[in-house]
Amino acid sequence: SSGINAEYGQDLIIQNINNAFAVKVYECHARIAMEKLDTTEYNQCQTRLIDLYASNDSVGNPLEFLCYRILYYIYISNNSDAMKLVAQLTPAQKSNSDVKFAVNVFNAWSSGNYYQFFKLYLIAPKMSGYLMDSYVQRERNNTMKILIKSYKPTISVQRISELLAYPDTQTALVYLDDLKVVYTNADKVKLDCKQTLATIDL
Repeated sequence: SSGINAEYGQDLIIQNINNAFAVKVYECHARIAMEKLDTTEYNQCQTRLIDLYASNDSVGNPLEFLCYRILYYIYISNNSDAMKLVAQLTPAQKSNSDVKFAVNVFNAWSSGNYYQFFKLYLIAPKMSGYLMDSYVQRERNNTMKILIKSYKPTISVQRISELLAYPDTQTALVYLDDLKVVYTNADKVKLDCKQTLATIDL
């Protein structure tokens, strides 16, 4: 369980154990934290793993966790550190599919390309989706501001559902109703962008 892994982690630090076993424990604990959307716990594991990977060549899954590290920078909106990390990537790291995915997500996010960002969210590899889940609603809210300003006079719920990577229009409607958007009529097929812009607070 998460608690047991946490205790293991504390014991490993106390005993100054920096080996393959320590890498395995911290990777396992980081995965559990991601599943629970516990970003604080995840970041503690990530910080420890950076040191462990540096002192243990060819151990664990450093490229997979490098991917998560880039995605985590988006969670904390740390553009400058993410840019530094991406700039320092080696050719071998850049060619890895997980790292490539994270770099593409970062590029889409940092350039405001919401269309590409949500397309990538739908194909997130391994545990990337869990990490992206921790900030996808924030990005949906930011994108909604853009959509209702640029799609005047109306935008369809179907289009919003597609652009914001919702699985279907019914799920999108739950989100839109929660925002208290204004529809053109009771059918809830289209949004009145002008009235919605005046009433919602994003």
